[in-house]
Amino acid sequence: MIKNKRLNCVQSQSWHRVIAGKDSASSAPLGLLIHGTGGRCEGRFPLLSSRHRAICNWCLGGIELLMPVDRGKERVVALVDMDCFYVQVEQKTNPELRGKPCAVVQYKTWQGGGYRQASGEVVAVMSRFAVIERASIDEVYADLTAEAQRLLRQPGALNRVGAEAQLRSTFVEGFPRDRGTSTEQDAGRNREEVRQEGLQAWLDLLPWDMGQNSLELLLTAGAVIVERMRAAVEAETGYRCSAGISHNKVLAKLSCGVNKPNRQTLLPLGSVDKLFDSLPISKIRNLGGKLGDSISQLLNIEYMGQLRAFPEAQLQARFGEKIGSWLFDLCRGLDFEPVRPRHLPKSIGCSKHFLGKEALGTCEQVQYWLLQLSTELQERLQQDQQQNRRVARQLAVGVQNLDGSFQRCCPLSRQDAPTIAQDAHRLIKVFNTAGAQGGVWSPAVLALNLSARNFFPSPTASSPSITHFLNRSNHRPVPEVQSPATANPGSPAKHRAGTITHFFQQALPQPIPNTDPTPARPQPFSNLSPCPNSHDLNPKHSPLQPLPLSNPSTCSGACHSPTPSQIGGDSDHVKPAPADQPSTSFFKRKSLDHSPVKPPSQTPQQPLISPSASSLPPEALVHCRRCGKSTLPWEVAEHEDFHFALELQQSLAASPFPSAPRTPTSPSGQLKKATPLRPARKRARTAIKTLDWYFRKAPS
Repeated sequence: MIKNKRLNCVQSQSWHRVIAGKDSASSAPLGLLIHGTGGRCEGRFPLLSSRHRAICNWCLGGIELLMPVDRGKERVVALVDMDCFYVQVEQKTNPELRGKPCAVVQYKTWQGGGYRQASGEVVAVMSRFAVIERASIDEVYADLTAEAQRLLRQPGALNRVGAEAQLRSTFVEGFPRDRGTSTEQDAGRNREEVRQEGLQAWLDLLPWDMGQNSLELLLTAGAVIVERMRAAVEAETGYRCSAGISHNKVLAKLSCGVNKPNRQTLLPLGSVDKLFDSLPISKIRNLGGKLGDSISQLLNIEYMGQLRAFPEAQLQARFGEKIGSWLFDLCRGLDFEPVRPRHLPKSIGCSKHFLGKEALGTCEQVQYWLLQLSTELQERLQQDQQQNRRVARQLAVGVQNLDGSFQRCCPLSRQDAPTIAQDAHRLIKVFNTAGAQGGVWSPAVLALNLSARNFFPSPTASSPSITHFLNRSNHRPVPEVQSPATANPGSPAKHRAGTITHFFQQALPQPIPNTDPTPARPQPFSNLSPCPNSHDLNPKHSPLQPLPLSNPSTCSGACHSPTPSQIGGDSDHVKPAPADQPSTSFFKRKSLDHSPVKPPSQTPQQPLISPSASSLPPEALVHCRRCGKSTLPWEVAEHEDFHFALELQQSLAASPFPSAPRTPTSPSGQLKKATPLRPARKRARTAIKTLDWYFRKAPS
């Protein structure tokens, strides 16, 4: 709030001061305008807006007062709560119950229902008015900030007379000023008269010419939207509800229950301090449990307003930095929890209380009611999965007895009642101090609760599970493999689509059909012959043992591409390969060249074809700096691998290492008992062990 701020008048260019004050009659906060040349007050205006134009009585010049935006007042949040929701649903189903005392019970012979469907109808109507967050089956939070701003931007959409006519069921907490709280009823005054008087006092303080620049006017516009929302819910569904409108969730929930039923309460931030002075701490949202009890015991206070006497540092020292700062703001009516758009509940649960003589004292009773709750939970989960396409992954079980309330969780493996009941019994049987003796459950169970949470999207038909992919290979037909003797030599080999051989066959260049009647000159191709310095793999040797290679000086281009001498003369006189012979990929050539299994003698070996280095111009070849040979561009990587293998073999041959010591054994062949470790000097490492050392056979 502006205090002792110097402002310049737009007309007289004289300086003015603005200080904070109060109205002597209504004690409402006022701003006092002090003219620069005098010391008396020359203007008054309500301190309820973020922007106001004040008039100085001395110079009659207007001053635009830009009030700072109060922290925590920039939002409009409402909580809508259905009035006796279960009874309203039953009365709608059976109109004969209207106007009669009614009560709704659970898990008896006669059962009603339809509450979740009715709640969905109400949520669908409210979603047209604002961003909503479904808090429970009969409670919804709504963020009205954007809709209220949009309403105030419309010319003539909201004025003093129209607002009073539309706010026909709205109470303003703290107004009129001479009245205490809304819960106090004067014997000589009617409740409706008090509501109208407080609403008029509130509307008189609003700067109607400021529009959306006034935060209090923005709050009033939100109350108008809630009136329209509640009227639409009653007209379309037949259900009545109450609401609380304020700047955050805590104040909205607190004000919602003040003037029920079928009423709504507007709670300005300026009325929070007086309300909190007589409000118990346990009445505040999120402070009704152990945290609220610890605050009352540690600080020796009872009401929420007493918490304002403690500095923020002291609250942080007692309750931690995060909770301490939250309590420091909360006792002043500030809360910044956002309204998260959510139409679906976070959890689906059911519970049952067993008071007095109905307390469960035997294992049979506990198992019976666990099955009853599991049956209802199963029905609700199946319905939720069909409607919202999601499944729960976690099961929470709550039990209450004379020792307190406890909760345990486990994965929700299956959504069927017997499995849920068994898992729930397994979780809570630890609270039975009597064990399995005589079927007694002690201490007796006063309440049971089952809930499913941690929802994930359910798999659809278009997204098969991983089991489908793992089992799909078992149903594939095994392709017939024809030997070269039985295959048709006139047709190229065909491979089934999807195999790795089919992939490499597609990578090979396809022959281009020749439309010219003149036969083209065939390109020189040759059969690949094995390198004279290479050796076949011996099956008797380990595949990890190095092969004996020749000196690098004897390596020639024949290791990778044939020379004209190997072809059998001049390349121009080379016989062309048959046109119907299929091409062979690089990986298949290597498997054929080094295969330890010899083909049958009666099977003729098909020649392997590849373009030679002599058929390409010299500028198309790649020159190797190590051996001075030229290789084909697509065989450079293979040539580099050859030199790497050669260097590795030379390093292994030049560094002999002793074989690994054998493990000592006893004469019976069993391992000797390990001796205790003794401190000894570390042996110096003689050399670096290579890969060959680990694969040497130990001496027998």
